[in-house]
Amino acid sequence: MYWFLFFCSVFCLIVMIWHFHSVDKKRLTRARRKQHDLHVSTPATFDDEADRQDKINRANSGNITAQLALGADLELVDQNGAIKWYLKAAEKNSQQAFYALVRLYDVNYDDPEACEKSKYWAARLGDSKGKQSSTFILGKLYLEGVGCEKDIELGLKTITTLALNDHLKAQLFLAQWYQKQQEGHPEGFYWMLRAAYQDDPKAMVTVSSCYYHGIGIKKDIYKAIYWTERGGELKSPESQYRSAQYNQKLSSSHNAVAYIWAYLSVANGHEEAHSLKNDLEASLPLENLLTIQNVARKLHVLMDEKPVKKHSVIRLLNKFYVRENYLPTEDISDECAMYTS
Repeated sequence: MYWFLFFCSVFCLIVMIWHFHSVDKKRLTRARRKQHDLHVSTPATFDDEADRQDKINRANSGNITAQLALGADLELVDQNGAIKWYLKAAEKNSQQAFYALVRLYDVNYDDPEACEKSKYWAARLGDSKGKQSSTFILGKLYLEGVGCEKDIELGLKTITTLALNDHLKAQLFLAQWYQKQQEGHPEGFYWMLRAAYQDDPKAMVTVSSCYYHGIGIKKDIYKAIYWTERGGELKSPESQYRSAQYNQKLSSSHNAVAYIWAYLSVANGHEEAHSLKNDLEASLPLENLLTIQNVARKLHVLMDEKPVKKHSVIRLLNKFYVRENYLPTEDISDECAMYTS
């Protein structure tokens, strides 16, 4: 029994000695490997100030990546400093810089014009993405000097580019802009005419009035009638009312057409058209009145059911009541040849 205990003790001692020897050997191996690694290659040290100065040098030489990096580094510690670098990147049309400026100006309470500047950079961002609504806003901001330096030439150029691409709001804006600069300005009429070509009823009313009174264009009663009747086809009560006014008293045929438009205007809720309709009714020969009223009623039903085809009502009236008339060319370039240069 004693011998057994003795041998067990000796065996345990040997195992412990072997274990500690193995651990010590591994530790020694790791130390030698580490020493070897240190001897073979010295690790590089990172100098933050040198890296920062390198960024600044590259940013000052026009490197957009460095400018954006400096802006990002400063956002939490120096907002105005960050804005300075983002502005430099924005000069090179960086969308990332545009976005950052919108975000920083939104929370910049030190700058009293921060809100306006945020709107400006948001418009620049949208414009860079091809959003016409943003380009339109950007043009107006240049004209007004909101969030940026006032630049009338650049503002007009920006909006004109849109208008030439048939942006309706841009065309209407330019028409009003030139009209404010000079009453009856030919360019104001030109842009309003382009808007009318895009089937805008309000533009049609304005164009017809310009032709009727000779504002920005030579007087032409038949062109005035055309544009009111074209608006009338689109169920504009105001256009229908003016169609009745402009046709009245030109000839017996025009009087008949005037009554029909007055009838349609009344049916579409135009209050002032009632008295004109009554006056025309009294002036028409009784033997023709019932037929004219019947045509007016049928046209009202037809136009009330669905949109009518372009020029269909005008051509129908020209056929029933032979009268001098005008129809424009489909190509606006021909109609506006005097302005396109």
